[in-house]
Amino acid sequence: MAAVGGDRLRAADMPIVYDSSELASIGPISVIPRIPLLYGILRWLDVVMRRRPSRLLVPVDAGAFNVRLIKRLRAAGYPGPMVYYFPPGAWLDNPDQARAVASAATALTPFAHQRDFYRSLGLPIEFFGHPLVSVIAQRPPQPLGPTPLIAVLPGSRREETARHLGVLAQAARDLRLHLDANFVAVASSDKRENQIRASWERLGGPPGITISREEASAVLARADFAWVASGTAVLEAALVGVPQIAFYVVSPAQYRVAQRRLPKALLWAITLPNLVLQRRIVPELLQHDFTPTRLVEETLKLLNQDTLRGRMRADYDELRTALGPPDSLKRIADFVVDRLQASTT
Repeated sequence: MAAVGGDRLRAADMPIVYDSSELASIGPISVIPRIPLLYGILRWLDVVMRRRPSRLLVPVDAGAFNVRLIKRLRAAGYPGPMVYYFPPGAWLDNPDQARAVASAATALTPFAHQRDFYRSLGLPIEFFGHPLVSVIAQRPPQPLGPTPLIAVLPGSRREETARHLGVLAQAARDLRLHLDANFVAVASSDKRENQIRASWERLGGPPGITISREEASAVLARADFAWVASGTAVLEAALVGVPQIAFYVVSPAQYRVAQRRLPKALLWAITLPNLVLQRRIVPELLQHDFTPTRLVEETLKLLNQDTLRGRMRADYDELRTALGPPDSLKRIADFVVDRLQASTT
């Protein structure tokens, strides 16, 4: 076994042949400086895997990279089975991309929407639910105390943290004018921890913030409220059951590209809970709306109204059901193991 990955795979005792922790980028413009490196990694993996085919290849997400890799391997006669986990474009409904995935690999999706889209094209795809439903327990309802703990999740990428941290720090300072709140920031790596520690107070944040290297779900489970950068962490907060506000900012150039290229049907929301249920259950502050004033206003609105928080929790319950059965992770693992065993018979 071997993998291209980061800390979580390493913690699972998986040999890492290339650490991809800092390769992630935001949109087509940010990736440009990394293209030579990514192309070099692509060619290296192509050569290595053709020389020594694995019993099973499991590409995960990263469509711009992985779709090219599996197409190159198949074109070169690579014989091994492939299971494409989290196929790209779950909400973009791109027929060409779906056909490219299905022609080279077995698609395995965590979203019913993508399952239905593939099947509408007559393409095979497997669906057993989202794995986080199996591993994140919902905490019981809890009343707000006089000093709420607010979890701050600025994003796992360096660029995300840099773009978000100033607004988050100033909002934390301003919120302290209305109530006595404590803050805990979640850092996904040593680099993100150092970045937050060096910048928080300089950007206007109140002193004394705690920075945690725990799993996001563990921090969210003891928080009263959360400010969460759009991504998997928004889904984690919803499954835990913590009230939250999601946010995201990209460069002006990236934003213009998104406005031109994304379907209008996707411009109304970007977070997974809202996309899965096809309505806004988590407030989103995106681009120009993400300001300290708006973040404080939306936070106070939710903290001060039990009815709004109760409605959000009811929506979270519906979301959990929509994401699939509670044993989805076991079903996914069993399917992958079956594919692996079938490759040896």
